[in-house]
Amino acid sequence: MGQPVIFVSTCEFSGDMHGEVLVRELQKLLPEAILYGIGGPRMAAAGVELLFDPTRVSTIGFLEALRNLRRMKKLVREITEEWNKRRPDLMLWLDSGGFNLVLAKAAKERQIPVYCMFSPSAWAYGQDRAVKLAERVKLLLAVAPFEADFYRKFGATVTYVGHPLLDRVRNTRQPQEVREALGVADPQQLVVLMPGSRKQEIAKLLRLMLEAAAEVAGELRVRFALPVAASLDREWLESIVREYPVECSLCEGGAYDLLAAADGAVIASGTATLEAAILGAPMIIVYRISGLSYQIYKAMETAEHKKLGFIGLPNLMMGRSVVPELLQKNLTAANIARELKRMLTDAEYNAQLRRELGEVRERIGPPGVMQRAAQLIAADYRD
Repeated sequence: MGQPVIFVSTCEFSGDMHGEVLVRELQKLLPEAILYGIGGPRMAAAGVELLFDPTRVSTIGFLEALRNLRRMKKLVREITEEWNKRRPDLMLWLDSGGFNLVLAKAAKERQIPVYCMFSPSAWAYGQDRAVKLAERVKLLLAVAPFEADFYRKFGATVTYVGHPLLDRVRNTRQPQEVREALGVADPQQLVVLMPGSRKQEIAKLLRLMLEAAAEVAGELRVRFALPVAASLDREWLESIVREYPVECSLCEGGAYDLLAAADGAVIASGTATLEAAILGAPMIIVYRISGLSYQIYKAMETAEHKKLGFIGLPNLMMGRSVVPELLQKNLTAANIARELKRMLTDAEYNAQLRRELGEVRERIGPPGVMQRAAQLIAADYRD
């Protein structure tokens, strides 16, 4: 058996983060492997030769995605041309469901086996994606029990490995140390604001969060903290924060330390909500996309998802409402402020949220997730 050639594909910041870990685990098992593909700086640091870094132009929502559709079609064409020169022995799909589902079709046509981790949210919107994934993917490495159960219904070969966040999410500083560094002294409380990692998310959400923060700060002694993602312009964020009369510290790095020290948090729906759950941070989950995109999503929504009625990962993991969600029209500064004030003033409610989040952590699965995933991929390749 010669040197395996592995093509890795992600367009997301989170996919790049998880991809780095999975690549390093694969290199332990297949040290002779040649890895190339598309991704971000973390995968490049792990030794993946990048053809393109799409992590800065990733999109959410149908209308938002259409703005990048031409660019993505061109990228698929360029990738398949590269495959003609360097045919991969396998493709590793991480996140970015819309793009990678198209790329997986091209791989299937060329008899390149595809391994998927972080599948499209077909369990929520559009069973057609589930059918296509089952046809195009050799093995789905599911990160949630409900994901595994759903895709099996459509004939996909699925192994539940657990969520890799469990292995990487931990605070490095004691909560009291973090609070003191920010100047948070009793009875002042700490609230973390996390409006997302994409500029378009932040444009929709940060001002609402800060407006709510101003209302809360008018009644309670609160210090706000805003972790700054590596992909974002700090000066741009500072210019927005200065528009509001709130004490808000912009912190580069240390998001896990902030969440572990927080009395509450307001977080854009996505990976960060599960990170907060692992750290036990009481949170409000917020989400908003364009009106037309939302109408399309609702029209495509599966019966199972309609019955559940929520989108946040902690709630989906448990199959019930664990933490509050504010979505679309319900996402207002007044509603955020109302939920925050309850979280900060009702000690029993705050403690209940923390207990529920402890159950979420247990549900996520045992440690060693990426090691298990790499072992499955390597064993299947050798077979």
